[in-house]
Amino acid sequence: MSTSFHSANAEKYERMASNATLNIAKTFMLDILPTITETSYILDNACGTGLLTQLIKAAHPKAHIKCADLAPGMIDIIKEKVQGLEWVNVETDVLDVRDLKTLEDNTFSHVLTNFGFSPTPDDPEGPRKAAREMWRVLREGGVTVVSTWSERSFDIALEKAALVVRPDEKPFSWGVSEDWSKGWWLMKHLEEAGFGNRVEVRSVNGRVEAKTLHELVGNMMLFKERYSEEELARLEVALKEEIRKLPQFEETEKDVGIKMVAWVGFAWK
Repeated sequence: MSTSFHSANAEKYERMASNATLNIAKTFMLDILPTITETSYILDNACGTGLLTQLIKAAHPKAHIKCADLAPGMIDIIKEKVQGLEWVNVETDVLDVRDLKTLEDNTFSHVLTNFGFSPTPDDPEGPRKAAREMWRVLREGGVTVVSTWSERSFDIALEKAALVVRPDEKPFSWGVSEDWSKGWWLMKHLEEAGFGNRVEVRSVNGRVEAKTLHELVGNMMLFKERYSEEELARLEVALKEEIRKLPQFEETEKDVGIKMVAWVGFAWK
């Protein structure tokens, strides 16, 4: 997806994610938050709408953070949060994770990249470039954390529902190798970036969730503008049916969710 797409739709991302990326971040930040001190300088890399920065600021209000994202629309949201939440010591920059060109070597104590590490069909070498950049801008003794998906459990439901509505059209696919969903893939990229044997990869359970199935499906359909109103109505029904079939789907008295699994890599310089 293009930079302009991400900018134009920046405000939809937190809702669309339905807490999936936030839940993973909360888990790995349990290890990171205690390591932050007054001398720390943190890069929230591919920051999106600033979920990591928000977690850090809740625990360390004076923490020094640089928020960087390729999409100007995301950076605009960060700037609004800086004003609205009265954050201090937060800088912003429009930067590509593959080329952190304005950032100097050995700058940051922490480089945190939450789901900004996936390859794309137009640049399958993107993660390799991004890993090298993380290593470059990290200080000696610093830590980088990278998360990727192992199981995006709802993808199959989206594909099957799309085929119900448009049986002759191939459903959208990321078009990348399945290797990127393997833990060894993440470890290999971090090792080869310069971290060597100072890499640890963990499996972390997560969940995409909402108060109701109707809300969850609505979140997933935020980027379906190319469908007609009649198709959207059919898609909603089909998607609800397919989600209920998922073995990872769960429904409780307070909410609904789909269990997911992420890989989180920790690497030290």
